Amino acid sequence: MIDSKSRPPSGVTLRQLRAFVAVAQDGSITRAAQRLHLTSSALSMLISSLEGELAVRLFERTTRRMALSDAGAELLPSIEKVFDNLDAAFDGLRQFADRRSGRFAVATSPLLAATLLPTLLASFRLRFPSIEVNLFDLTPDGIAQAVRSGQADFGVCTADEDIPDLVATALYQDRLMLACTAGHPLAQRREVRWTELAGEPLVLLRHGSGLRTLVERGFAEVNETLRPAFEVAHVGTAVGLVEAGLGISILPSYALHRTRAVDVVAVPMTAPVVQRNIVALTAPQRRLSAPCEAFLAHFRQGMTAAAVPVAPARKTAKKR
Repeated sequence: MIDSKSRPPSGVTLRQLRAFVAVAQDGSITRAAQRLHLTSSALSMLISSLEGELAVRLFERTTRRMALSDAGAELLPSIEKVFDNLDAAFDGLRQFADRRSGRFAVATSPLLAATLLPTLLASFRLRFPSIEVNLFDLTPDGIAQAVRSGQADFGVCTADEDIPDLVATALYQDRLMLACTAGHPLAQRREVRWTELAGEPLVLLRHGSGLRTLVERGFAEVNETLRPAFEVAHVGTAVGLVEAGLGISILPSYALHRTRAVDVVAVPMTAPVVQRNIVALTAPQRRLSAPCEAFLAHFRQGMTAAAVPVAPARKTAKKR
């Protein structure tokens, strides 16, 4: 049980305490009254009434200055802490309210828009039904331009190098995977080395794509020559050729996460492990709104918890 003697006087108000802090900080009734938009007499009455409630003198009054008494100096840090906590609580509440409504536009690649974003946007909408989202699926250059122009508040894309005039903040690190049919000899492996792909018919994206550059880097690290059987422009085409048994491919794990190719499985590539960053692309001169920040936090949480296919392939092919 709380001892009644430990309870604060019932007549003390936040207004009195704010007056006390203001006078203590300014050392002057006049200056503190101006800051609080009160008359000097009204502020003096607040201080006097507080001292009456506490039955203690808080200030030593002189003609030039209001100096804290020993009791006032003892009280001030605790009251300042109370107001700091209150201000932080109210700021947090305002930010919470801001996150519950609003709108934003995000630019991303067609591949991310077709694989990762739908599930994350759906779960985000369940949490924040009053936030409107506009989605643009664009080329890499289009994403950057949309962010620069303000058409999109931010971009979500892969970034293997710096993008001029924009800031890239890491959201998730993806891993390259072997994509093959469930009946392929490598499908049951826990991991596949790059050297084991020598002689396999490879289905790769064409030169100029960031993914092709990463694949070339992986083969270069093990001194293997790259001899693709097919070179295509789109990941969907590569997956289709793999499903038809025309070759194997090396793709990001997220590209295989929701593929409709029921006979295609994913096995992690190793020795070396090749990864690429998924980033939030922002303009340095613009501050992200609370809804934008809420979505990016949701993205990070969702990707950390998501069942991105980095486990060994299963014997029974299943839709991903």
